Amino acid sequence: MSTSDLIQTIHVEALEPRRHRLSWDHTFTSDPVAIFGGASPTEIDTSRPLAIGAVTTATVLTPTDFPRAYFQLRRADGAGLIVAQRQVPLEGSTNFRDLGGYAIADGRRVRWGRLFRSGHLSRLTATGLAQFAALNIGTVCDFRLAEERLAESAVLPNNPVLETIGIPPGIKDRFFFHRLFATTTDPAAVLDAVHQLLRSFGRDLAPHFARMFDVLLNAPEGPLLLNCSAGKERTGVGAALTLLALGVPRPTVSYDFMLSKQYFPIASEIDRALEKYTVRAKDRETAVKLIMPLLETRESYLDAALTAIDERYGSDAAFLSDACDLNATKLARLRDRYTD
Repeated sequence: MSTSDLIQTIHVEALEPRRHRLSWDHTFTSDPVAIFGGASPTEIDTSRPLAIGAVTTATVLTPTDFPRAYFQLRRADGAGLIVAQRQVPLEGSTNFRDLGGYAIADGRRVRWGRLFRSGHLSRLTATGLAQFAALNIGTVCDFRLAEERLAESAVLPNNPVLETIGIPPGIKDRFFFHRLFATTTDPAAVLDAVHQLLRSFGRDLAPHFARMFDVLLNAPEGPLLLNCSAGKERTGVGAALTLLALGVPRPTVSYDFMLSKQYFPIASEIDRALEKYTVRAKDRETAVKLIMPLLETRESYLDAALTAIDERYGSDAAFLSDACDLNATKLARLRDRYTD
């Protein structure tokens, strides 16, 4: 893990309504930290700290049960950093995360509560739907095909605008992995196919990601969600390209991509994946081993996509400008929209 961005060293965990545990390491500071809180990044009350964190941890009680709590950690030298729980714990959600807080080269940071990423939302409970509503997401950029949306349907609160990108969960068509699972019992063959898939994202799908950037630039003001079935390959590459366009360095982009290893619930997604890809094997143990490369998150997956971009376009900057039509003016607009 790269620790060049201090945000990677700070963790927020909701323990129960109003109660959060915050932790950091000595990279941020070895002195006590004043912690302030609020219901949004722009509504943090800095008149009085909620707690003074000694050493590297603090438990904070907010004055009310905020739908989503944001905190400012202020060091003894006066420098502050706004943080929130990276995972957005919507009841019944899959791999739902906030892309906020990451540093870009000019000193700004990606806005918290402005860009989210997730897997399918078809299992949101009534509580989860209420939690989703409180995020005020107005646009969903959905990488799934229509057939996937039918199988993973969800009626979302606030009627967000659905912008469909339509990237197949396979190379060229949605039956790529169906054909593979019908002809192999070797997990290594599936792992190689996932790498091929991620390379195809960087090599062949520039028009789809150009469409994503068009949505990011022209969606109504307000929070936006990048979404697919698992929230880690199609959404993972989409989120990575978005962060790169905002000026987030590659090591931090890789850090965010790999958080799916922590937040994607493999055990509860096995049956959905076996059914989706029609995996038939002599027994469940064999089937699970066969599907596992599609459920895992590996650094080599994002590396495959970015290497393909480098090989075809020379750099991610050239990919963004030449293949996604993001000139300097559009990049500046994008950064003004999503960073502070």
